[in-house]
Parts: sequence; C-alpha cells; structure tokens
Amino acid sequence: MRLFEERLIKALSLELDFDRYRNITSANSLAAAVMILFGYRSGSPDDPCLLLTRRTETVDTHKGQYAFPGGRVDPEDLLEHGPLTAALRETEEEVGIDRRLIRVVGQLPELSTVTGFVITPVIGLLEKPIEEVSMSLSADEIAEAFWAPLSVLRTEGIYRRENMQVPGSDLVYPIDVFMIDHHRIWGATGSMLKNLMDRLGSESC
Repeated sequence: MRLFEERLIKALSLELDFDRYRNITSANSLAAAVMILFGYRSGSPDDPCLLLTRRTETVDTHKGQYAFPGGRVDPEDLLEHGPLTAALRETEEEVGIDRRLIRVVGQLPELSTVTGFVITPVIGLLEKPIEEVSMSLSADEIAEAFWAPLSVLRTEGIYRRENMQVPGSDLVYPIDVFMIDHHRIWGATGSMLKNLMDRLGSESC
C-alpha cells in the first residue's frame, strides 16, 4: 500500500486538461466536499479499492445516484480546515467511518456542477484493512455502500463516454460513465473518478 500511496500522491500533482472533466458551472454555487477513500483488503494489498455509495430516494439532491461520501461545507467546517473537515465529517455521518482512521493525502481540483455546487474532492487512505472497519449507513442519506477494486475500474468496457441533455434546454454535454455490474456511476462522481483514473494511468506517474 505504501508504493500505491507514493504513486497516488505523484498522480495528484500532475497537470491535466481539467476542462475535460469539468461539469457545467452554475451561478451562486454552494461549496461542497467529498471523500474519495481508498482501502485495501488483507489478502489483496496490491489492489486498492474505492468506497462508493448510493444515495437514497429521499435526499434533497441527486436522488438514487452513486456518489462518494460528502456534502455541503458547513460554517463550522470553515473554522477548521474547510472542505477537508467537511469531507471527513460527512464520511463519519454517512457511512460511520471514524475520521481518525482516514489519512488525507491530497485532493483533486474543484469541480463545478450543473446542480449548483463547487465540489472539492479530498483523497484519503483507510488506515486499517477494509474488513476490520465496520460501516453504519445513515438511513436517511445512504441506501448502500460498496468497495470497488481499482482492477475492476480499469477493466475494458467498464468506462464509456455518453452525451446528456440539460433538462429544460437544448444544451447537450458529455458525461463520464462507469458501469460496475448494475451500478451506473456518472455525473460529477463519474467526472471525478475519470480524472483520478487518468492520473493513475498516466505514464508520468
């Protein structure tokens, strides 16, 4: 895992064409943060996994969509480390993982979304093997959570590029989609995941 951590930190420092991953910007955007959390299984330390969740149908925004743990940056978060604090707090609240078990190693560039958020993707590593860390999902916010191995995310056919029309307009824009079994990961989460995967797959890192 130490070798992967070094590679990950190097990947986060790369300069990429970020417009490739940016969603449509809205006026009066709200600050938000997500935790892109890597973990590993005891028997597979060389195949890190990413934590993904599916939101319930009762949340205010992005109903039923797949996402990284996260949410709005609260005023109290700004008294500490802003988006970093928000990402750790939301991870605790949504899936029950103690923030003390997460080591933050960096972040991706901010992402603006058509739904009115500017998201800071924080990158963290789980300090214990996945099977040693229990999760307690927020019944109001999270319908399910699962760990996706990087080896699966790299499999041919998992990723594809689609076009989506903005509701109520003629505007069409491309989106990044990852299909893992029946899990369709797209939107801002798909964009952040594609950004991260491209960085990890770069010959420079």
